[in-house]
Formats: sequence, structure tokens, C-alpha cells
Amino acid sequence: MSKTIYLVRHGQTFFNYYHKVQGRVDSPLTVLGQMQAKVTGDFFRKKGIKFDKAFCSTQERACDTLEFITQKSIPYERLKDMREKWYGIYEGQDEVTLPWNHGSGVVDPNMEADFLAIERMKRAIEYIKNQLSDGEIAIAVGHGAILGMYVRDMFPKTNFHFENCGVVKLIFNGDEIEFGGSYWPAKDLK
Repeated sequence: MSKTIYLVRHGQTFFNYYHKVQGRVDSPLTVLGQMQAKVTGDFFRKKGIKFDKAFCSTQERACDTLEFITQKSIPYERLKDMREKWYGIYEGQDEVTLPWNHGSGVVDPNMEADFLAIERMKRAIEYIKNQLSDGEIAIAVGHGAILGMYVRDMFPKTNFHFENCGVVKLIFNGDEIEFGGSYWPAKDLK
């Protein structure tokens, strides 16, 4: 039997709207972000997908998104390992200030290295997988950078990028992991 985990990025936040670096800094969901989460919840319900377990980052934007998706119908566990990548001095700044947005190869030494963020996400996924019995399904709501880095690390050919409330389905058979598809139920919301 298999275990399934649906990874979901949080809905749009005010920092997303204003193109600010979030990282560990929190920013509330916009009205659009709330609608994105509700539409994503409708997507799961219409497909008959019921979650046995639910998890999210400790950051409020992820918790709020999860609560909108599940309509607060399931208890959930907050995991520190699912927090967004730490961007150091760039957090709260305009996204254009990030070094890679203006050709600089120099990265602030206090910024979390990608490989460390990926290791954290791998620990989170392993923990979630171990909480599931065969045939069970979990939802895990997190953040665009860390979720995307994890998916691209595990499935290099996908080059997947998480939009707000984007979804990736992962299927686990023992130690084998399969990319079960990607969805963006909130794509047409504006």
C-alpha cells in the first residue's frame, strides 16, 4: 500500500502582493489569498480527497491557508522544519534587492543555504510519512521556496515552481517516491 502527501503553498500574502522578501517574516493572507485557499479546499472536496492527517509550517500564513482549505475540520500539527528559507538581512526588503536578481554571485553568509533548507524539508516529509499508515493521505502546507527546492531536488526533471496555493501530489511506496502530479486550482482567481 502507498502513502500520499499533498504539498500546498500558502495563499497570497501582502508581502507577495508588494513583492517583498518574506522568508521567516510573516505577512497575513490577502483577501485573494483567502479565496485561493478556499478554492483549493473546494478542489480537494470535489475530487473526493479526504485527509487523514494535516501538517503545516509554524508560520501563520501556512496555518491560515490550511484552516481555509480544511474548513477547520481536522486537527493539524505545526512543524518547524517546514518553515520558509531564512533570507537574512533581505527579509522584509523588496525582492529586487536579492543578490541573484541583479547578477551578484555573493550571498549574505547569514542567509540559510539551499542545501540546509532542503535537508529540513526532507526531515519534515520523512516525519509526515512516518505518521501515516498505509493508504492514508496527508496535506502539508508550506512555502514556495522550500517546497519548490525540495520538489526540484527529488524530481530534477520537473523544474516545478509553486504558485500561491499550488499543489504537488507525492506518492510513497516504502522508500520509493513518485511525483503524482501538480495542480493550481486557484490559477484563474485575480
